[in-house]
Amino acid sequence: MTLRLSPPVTPSFEPVGDACSIRQFRYTDFPQGMSPLVLVDHFVMTGPTFAPHPHAGMSAVTLLLEDTRGAMRSRDSVHNDHEIRAGDLHWTLAGRGIVHTQQPVGEARLNGLQMFVNLPEKLKSLAPDTALLRAWEMPVIQNDAGRVRVASGSYGGWDAPLATPEPLLVLDGWLRPGASRLVPLPAGWNAWLYAVQGELGVRARHQTTPVAPGAPTAPASSGTSAPSVMGGKRPAPVVKSVVDPDFAILPAGAALAASADSDGMLLLIAGSAPAHFVLVAGRDINEPVIQRGPFVMSNSRALSQAMAAYEAGEFGQLRQEASVRG
Repeated sequence: MTLRLSPPVTPSFEPVGDACSIRQFRYTDFPQGMSPLVLVDHFVMTGPTFAPHPHAGMSAVTLLLEDTRGAMRSRDSVHNDHEIRAGDLHWTLAGRGIVHTQQPVGEARLNGLQMFVNLPEKLKSLAPDTALLRAWEMPVIQNDAGRVRVASGSYGGWDAPLATPEPLLVLDGWLRPGASRLVPLPAGWNAWLYAVQGELGVRARHQTTPVAPGAPTAPASSGTSAPSVMGGKRPAPVVKSVVDPDFAILPAGAALAASADSDGMLLLIAGSAPAHFVLVAGRDINEPVIQRGPFVMSNSRALSQAMAAYEAGEFGQLRQEASVRG
């Protein structure tokens, strides 16, 4: 089998303090995991929630959705100070260790995703850094099916102007009712797909076989009773319940993971209402995942070393005052 779809996962929003709610997805929620993702939080934040905290062995990536009101201020121990606004993507490369904080600025309603993107062992010792990609810098593909923003990676012949440690595709898209969109999934990659709003059908396409001109097509069956030639009624056909492993339906708030053994395609289909989705895809990191809070390592020794380095102050600290730069 080329592509495998996980069952949908639908957690509920849970409060975190008085000013934030989070819907959380963990790699352990999906049978094959969701590498390179380790965790995704869909958050709605209206006030200060998280004190300065460390990260190591991964990247913390924040995508503010376009209905965000106000701004988020992100400060870190390598002295970056960014103001993130609606539609922006902020990338914190934690590498060997960083301390940061992200808080609303004044009256704000921040609606977004924070993603923990794992780093392979060879990159976990990278020096920490951050980058900010503004919404207006992202390629936007708009056609009859709808609109999709390429926040990271390459799609549809367009490249997002953001350098990432490893190739990662991040799409933030809308589909009109009944419309569809194809997303390639290369061999050795995984995808995580989230229905932010509206119902979304997902079809795994293992290969594309063109239909020859004039080839017959199967007639659709209505499944209802029809008059017989004798004037009576035929019994309604018996429809057996069959689970299709190549198709899934995501209601709003649900996500699934897909993995590709060889090149394939994901067909995304909107239901009877507009559908808003976020898709994240990257190369599977075939290494152990040892996560403890904001630390993601591949073995217990590395985890202990990272925690000791943080306690020793090697991750640095935030400046008391810093000017916001765009």
